[in-house]
Amino acid sequence: MSHFIKAISYEEILEVWQNKLWKNRASKIEPNSAMVYLNGYDLKNMTYTPTFLGYFIENTIVGVNSGHKCYDNSYRSRGLYVDENYRKNGIGKQLLLSTIEQGKLEFADFVWSYPKQSSWKCYQSAGFTLSSEWHLSENDINAYCKLSLDELSKVVS
Repeated sequence: MSHFIKAISYEEILEVWQNKLWKNRASKIEPNSAMVYLNGYDLKNMTYTPTFLGYFIENTIVGVNSGHKCYDNSYRSRGLYVDENYRKNGIGKQLLLSTIEQGKLEFADFVWSYPKQSSWKCYQSAGFTLSSEWHLSENDINAYCKLSLDELSKVVS
């Protein structure tokens, strides 16, 4: 069975986000997020070109993630989802590591995310550390997390 990660379109990732990850979300799902690390929003983040990744088994997408540069020279990892039938197989970690690599290619100072509490172990396995307390958001219980450029070299795939 062939397993691989490749770039996918916004339409492909949007289908997964709308129907699985954020199915009860009230706000519109955009390709980028205006969220700023630790606090607030800035529409300048919406001007960067995002990267959308799919994890495939044969020709079926079983996991997704995206990333985009932010105005503060950080890189936002966003929208990690692995189909429930394929979880606990390292797919989420591989998607995060690919997103981290994209952040490095775009010369980001650090990579950050706003994961659901239920996926925290996956983020930890990729080297992220918590930056805030857990709190209720629009979609779930979330917290900010970060992986600095110095820590990127310590992550073992």
